[in-house]
Amino acid sequence: MSNESLARCMAQLRRVLSHIGMIKIDSLYGLGYRLTIQSEDVDASARGRQSGTVKVHPSVTAACFYAQQILQNHSPAAYDRAESIINDVISQVPDYVPAKLVLVQCMVSRAISGVHGSPQAIDEALKMLASIERTEPDASGLHSQKAYLLDSKWQFNEASLMHEQALLLAPENPVTHFNHGLHLLATGAAADAVTSFRSAIELNPFSPEQSIMHARSLAAAGASANEIVERAREAYRIHPDSQQVYMYLLGMLAFADPQPELAHAARQITLSRSSWIQAAGTISYVLAQCGDRAGALELIAAHATVSVNIRLTHLAALIALDLIDEAVLRVKEAAHAGCGHLPILLRFVENSALRQFPEYSAILTHILSRQSPSNT
Repeated sequence: MSNESLARCMAQLRRVLSHIGMIKIDSLYGLGYRLTIQSEDVDASARGRQSGTVKVHPSVTAACFYAQQILQNHSPAAYDRAESIINDVISQVPDYVPAKLVLVQCMVSRAISGVHGSPQAIDEALKMLASIERTEPDASGLHSQKAYLLDSKWQFNEASLMHEQALLLAPENPVTHFNHGLHLLATGAAADAVTSFRSAIELNPFSPEQSIMHARSLAAAGASANEIVERAREAYRIHPDSQQVYMYLLGMLAFADPQPELAHAARQITLSRSSWIQAAGTISYVLAQCGDRAGALELIAAHATVSVNIRLTHLAALIALDLIDEAVLRVKEAAHAGCGHLPILLRFVENSALRQFPEYSAILTHILSRQSPSNT
């Protein structure tokens, strides 16, 4: 890597860490760079996520940051580990707002993914955010987190207003732009979602999830099959160690040009509690698309008794197998549940065949017209 490239990377990393209190990167002439977790007190407006009323040891800040990083793996094991870490932090520092925000993130990730969570957990998380807002209305990430929760409950009108506030308050926070991109994609504004995801990547180029969603939004906005594959390849070049990006690439290759070799590659992936929550659904889709009908059906059947949001990850496989009635049944069941990733999954290019189904428009209207109980 050239000195210029390294300098650009360090500048981007500084921006990524700028909202984490007590963490700084110094340039050491002739030696390189040094990351320091500061122990001295700093002003609340400068340290972003650091609570203005609770002073903590640097290890507490580091634990919160680490738990957030673990959550990005989006697996049952990751949710367990992150929640364990953050509960330990809260047991030591009960009033530390950044820890509470990470706990909210854990709760909602479980609920919307269907991994040992429930829709009621989103309501509980919203109550926690309301409590935080009363004591620390300017807490970093609060408004974007609330917008994300409202999106998870498909209360898109309220979420839109909250996203606007979040962008005004934290324009340099990549998560703010990423969450807004999810909102735009879910509500059908794919071209605008591309812009939001691109902004998130510019602020944090190290997130595999952001790269995947940027590529997906381009596909939803009308990119050609060749462009979709090229974007997936580019994401994998940037994140060669990411299981999520690798499986996304397999899926898009299968979408554009199904080949037996892709099914063989999919069969080599071992599923466990550490696997990405969309892993089984991606593998079943690749198998179905590439001619291994029996293998795809076996994997779908193995998840027959799990939650609706996990079973929904096999939607593309069911479509590829021409089991449209079963696919629509799962969509209706998820729509009745009233929360989760369904609005975004419906925008995925591999699920586009559902748009031809007579009831598709009615289901989409039902999802997008949901309001909060206070507004109905």
